[in-house]
Amino acid sequence: MGATAKRCLTPGRAPVYSLGGATMKRSLLLLLAVGVAAGCQEATRAWQRQPMPSHDRQRVFQAARGVLEEHFQIADANVIRGTIETEPQVFDRGGGGTLADLRGAGGRWRRTVYFNMERSGLTVVGKVAVLLEREATAAAIAVAEQHRTGPEDELPAASHRDHSLGDRPKQPVWMEVGEEKSLARELLGTIAGRVREMERQEAVPMGQSPREAAEEVRRLGEQQGF
Repeated sequence: MGATAKRCLTPGRAPVYSLGGATMKRSLLLLLAVGVAAGCQEATRAWQRQPMPSHDRQRVFQAARGVLEEHFQIADANVIRGTIETEPQVFDRGGGGTLADLRGAGGRWRRTVYFNMERSGLTVVGKVAVLLEREATAAAIAVAEQHRTGPEDELPAASHRDHSLGDRPKQPVWMEVGEEKSLARELLGTIAGRVREMERQEAVPMGQSPREAAEEVRRLGEQQGF
C-alpha cells in the first residue's frame, strides 16, 4: 500500500501533516536547510563587481548574456532574477609541480561562470564569479564512490543488483580549488564595453549621418534663398 498523509492537529499550533509516521515538518526543515546552504554559497562566492554604464537592468543582462554566449554554453539564464550560469567548461592545464600531479590528478580542470546584478542607487552593478575546479585523485574518487554506494551490508542482494560494483561506470569527481578573479574582471570589462556600445547605438538616430544632415540643411537654405 502507498503511504497516506494524516492531518495531526496540535492545540495552539498550525496543522502538521505526517506521511507514513514521518512528519512533513522534517521535509520543510530540510528544504529550509537547502535554501540556507544555497544562500551561504551565494554570499561566500568571490564576486568581482563593476558599475555598468547603463541604468537599464535588461540591457545589462542582454549584454552579459551575449558576451558569455561567445565563450561558454549557457546552463541557466533568468532575466527576472538577473542571473546567468554557464555549463562547466572542461579544459586541460599543464602540471603545477605538485604531488597531486605525480598521482595523476592532473590535467583536467573546469570552470563555471556566474553572473548577477545588484543596484547601488540608480547604478546597475554587474557581478561575475568564475569557479575553478580540478579533477580529483583516484583516492578521492574511491572515497566518493564508497559514500555514493554505501557499505556493502546496506546494498541489495547480488541477485537484485543491476551490475556489480566493479562494473559501475566511474563518474569524475571535481574538487573546488578556487576562483579565477582575473577572468571575472576581464568578463566584466567586456560586458561594460558591450553595454556602452549598445547605449551609443541607441543614442545615434538611424538614417542620415551628421554630414548628410548638414548638407540637407544647406540645400534647403539655398532653395529658400537664405
